Amino acid sequence: MSLLAEVMQRPLDPGYAAAAERLRAAGDPRPGRPGALTAAAALVLGGLLAVAGVRASAGAPETDRGRAELLQRVEAATARADDLAARAAALREENTALTERLGGEQAATAGALADALAVAAAATPVTGPGVEVTLADAERDATGPDTAPSGRVVDRDLQILVNGLWLAGAEAVAVNGTRLSSLSSIRAAGEAVLVDYRPLTPPYRVSAVGDPAALQTGLASSVAGRYLQVLQDNYGIGVDVRTVAGDDALTLPAAARLQLRVARAPGAGGAAAGAPAGTVPGAGGQDDGGGAP
Repeated sequence: MSLLAEVMQRPLDPGYAAAAERLRAAGDPRPGRPGALTAAAALVLGGLLAVAGVRASAGAPETDRGRAELLQRVEAATARADDLAARAAALREENTALTERLGGEQAATAGALADALAVAAAATPVTGPGVEVTLADAERDATGPDTAPSGRVVDRDLQILVNGLWLAGAEAVAVNGTRLSSLSSIRAAGEAVLVDYRPLTPPYRVSAVGDPAALQTGLASSVAGRYLQVLQDNYGIGVDVRTVAGDDALTLPAAARLQLRVARAPGAGGAAAGAPAGTVPGAGGQDDGGGAP
């Protein structure tokens, strides 16, 4: 019991106390080291945390960085395509002005033929009455995080609609302001719909210039009209068809992607075998659906 009482009363061994007293008397700085060691440890810990933060930032998912770079490239390419389209439109206007300056009956006949062919080839803007069909993705399910894949408008839906409008007698067709020609394509890249390699965002607005009554009746009685009804009834895809006339006439721009493949004057020789007289830009045939017939 005496040993236990001594331990409780004097927990520090007298030898340690005496040694510490001698160090203090000699001026040894070691009694103050615990504070310095704590500060050094804190500095080391802070450095480790900083390094860990830098590494965590540098270790961001590679896919996110790649996606950001891809978006930048897409935006740059889209801006360049817009600039080229504007330049092409300016050159077409210049050609029109030069044709008008030629004058004469022959020039007038050639100009009328060129205008008709330019409309068919989507090489010139078009204004007139028609119909506008809007396709929208199905509304999101309240119980799910996103729209079901079957409720999205895909490239095939637009292809069928556009071809149905051509069959109904459309003179010119555009999707979200992008004019279609015989070289146009409607494709898919993942979940995105591309028209002439340009990504579009829903809703998709398909504008067709022509006789509004004939277009609406022809579309409703065609395979395309029945297909749209199935999309609306079975998949919840929004389908809105409206006629446009009078002051609200449609204005469709010229197609941006045109390429002159074969051309010769009517009655002249030297054209490729089988090429019709007056072949114009866009005579290369339909590409992946949706192009002009």
